[in-house]
Amino acid sequence: MVKEIYRVLLTVVVMLFMIPCQAQPKMREVFQRMPAQMLPYLTENSKLDFIDFIDSGMKAEVRNELGGKSEMLSLTDVLADIQLSPSLRITMHIMPVNEAVDSCNQVVCVITTYGKDSPESKVEVYSVQWKPLDVAPHLSLPQEPYVATFKFDTTVGLSLCIADALDPRAFEEQEEEFGRLKYVKWVH
Repeated sequence: MVKEIYRVLLTVVVMLFMIPCQAQPKMREVFQRMPAQMLPYLTENSKLDFIDFIDSGMKAEVRNELGGKSEMLSLTDVLADIQLSPSLRITMHIMPVNEAVDSCNQVVCVITTYGKDSPESKVEVYSVQWKPLDVAPHLSLPQEPYVATFKFDTTVGLSLCIADALDPRAFEEQEEEFGRLKYVKWVH
């Protein structure tokens, strides 16, 4: 009898380790759990309002903590795109990974783009529990200033699209000439 109980318990424990995440979280849950210090422009209620407005098919615009307007441009199961101010935009994408991170086979890649005329981006990666992760083993980012966006290509999958951020003219030219853009593939 005792051996049966141990065998059942051992089976349950093994099964728990084999299932990395009960359910892979959707962007709305990940966005709601985003720590306040990562989005100081927005209150917890503003984040919830964004989701409610998007769900209602309304323009998702709220007054931010600096007295300006912030707008959630899109929200899908894997992506959130937020214009926090005229010169600050955050785009988040849930990306699959082969190795479990915080018991989940997904990470959140965050692109923060600063500036209007000569934008520059910063790419960071977090667990779905918002623990910062080292980007270096997975992404080869340029040392010089760059502008990053997410790009989906049927042959490559989800990639970061990197363009040099030299000056406004160069950025405008690069947006038009995709041959100059560098695709940085997420390495699992």
